[in-house]
Amino acid sequence: MTSHGPVPGGNSAHQYKRIADELLKGINSEVWRPGDRLPTHEQLADRFDVSRATVKEALKLLSSKGLIVTRQGSGTFVRQGPKSDLVPQRNSPCVENRDDDGDDVWAVVSERLPPVLLKPYLEEAFEATQVKLDVFSMTTESLAARVSDQKNRIMTGEIRPPRSITARLMLPDCDFPHLAIPRPMDGTDDPRVRRRLKGILQSHATMLREALFELRYQGFVPEVDVEVRLVPFTPQMKLYILNRRLALQGFYVTEEGTIPLPPDREEVAIYDAYGTGATLFPYRASADSTPDQVGIVCTLQAFFDSNWDKVATRADF
Repeated sequence: MTSHGPVPGGNSAHQYKRIADELLKGINSEVWRPGDRLPTHEQLADRFDVSRATVKEALKLLSSKGLIVTRQGSGTFVRQGPKSDLVPQRNSPCVENRDDDGDDVWAVVSERLPPVLLKPYLEEAFEATQVKLDVFSMTTESLAARVSDQKNRIMTGEIRPPRSITARLMLPDCDFPHLAIPRPMDGTDDPRVRRRLKGILQSHATMLREALFELRYQGFVPEVDVEVRLVPFTPQMKLYILNRRLALQGFYVTEEGTIPLPPDREEVAIYDAYGTGATLFPYRASADSTPDQVGIVCTLQAFFDSNWDKVATRADF
């Protein structure tokens, strides 16, 4: 998914989707937490310089995804979800079950956290003795900001530093001329569209890598390894596998939009995937999980490993 930044006034027929994307970013980064009220229609219209009708369409889109709820006379709120049920994790396939200190690792059997939120799962992952992140996505935009949050938790002493952090980032090769998205709607290949994605991709991957290596340079985590590899196709889903036991899977929905391209900021209609706060569906591999849940995590890990080993090539940035 590629970020389109702030939503200025304009004649795009798809402004409401971009506004929904900005609101999802706010929810995902906990600008608005579950139960918080969103700004009023008038405030959102002023913020994005659009009509109230456009704001209503954006909120309708979020409501259809089950992410917000409107209460008559009170406003629009981020939907709340009950806390997860926790049980001790025991032996299970394709996961390590205890940390090096012998403490039980607690696993969520009934995943009831709001599915849009990556942060709670990443916080849990960084509290392990060994942190392993396998990521397959368009740009790592969502992940980079959340990893920076975890770096701050470690450096301020909020959590005990892990002994090692390993991150494998698998991203699209923007020099490949046949990416499905982003792509001009007329079916042509415009290198400017791919260069734009490449800039966004490199920026966020670099931010993530520098955040993790700072932990090593400052002496908090002795072993840090970050590798980026590229595949010659666009991801149809975003996938986070955390510590080889939890898989978060979301899907990129192709949308129509317009972007300004250099040198004269020509407006080009493209197919792209919006939604930095895209809904993530969690699967847990533990003895208390169903065989289907364990099987899904193992299959997703095999999917990632096979593409990493056999298709992806090392990035040159």
